[in-house]
Amino acid sequence: MKTFVKALFAICILGCFAFTINTNSTKETIKVVIDAGHGGKDSGQIVKGITEKEVVYQITQKINELHQNKNVEIFFSRPNNEFVSLEKRVEFINTIQPDLVISLHANGHPQDETKKGMEIYFSNKNKFSKENFEYGGQLSGIFIFSSAQQVEIKSANFTILSKVNSPALMLELGFLTNPEERAYLTSTEGQTEVANLILKFINEIE
Repeated sequence: MKTFVKALFAICILGCFAFTINTNSTKETIKVVIDAGHGGKDSGQIVKGITEKEVVYQITQKINELHQNKNVEIFFSRPNNEFVSLEKRVEFINTIQPDLVISLHANGHPQDETKKGMEIYFSNKNKFSKENFEYGGQLSGIFIFSSAQQVEIKSANFTILSKVNSPALMLELGFLTNPEERAYLTSTEGQTEVANLILKFINEIE
């Protein structure tokens, strides 16, 4: 029942905002920054030897390999597995002035391995908060109807969301502590699907 309610919510979001999103940009080329969370000495979640930093980095590599839209220029704030501070990431993003930032993470809940689902965050302190909520609704719809994941849209003032001068979303792609989602996010098939869904979203806002 909860999944149905979330799916219905996503349909409503798409119905309300699809037209707005698809007509906002009149540029021939758009710039998008993909931010792989953590890196280097900062591993993020660690579950059974699997690190969040490596999982999200692998997905950004898939995005880079699969990206073919010449009207979209994609930049990566962490092009390798080295540590990059939040301050450096924000500086990098604000120098580029992209049309959208997507920060990738993986969740964890050591006390509850059944906890699952994707979470999309935006910041109310970001001056593009309205656009961020609209983008979040569109992205949630793509994931719900393409891979049957549970998706929630939440607000939080994380640095990468609140300090950049661009629309920005943070994606918690699933729970590494959940065996099913851990297997999905570490598989070639799962990472390829996630990368393709993110590219589908980017191509639709272009």
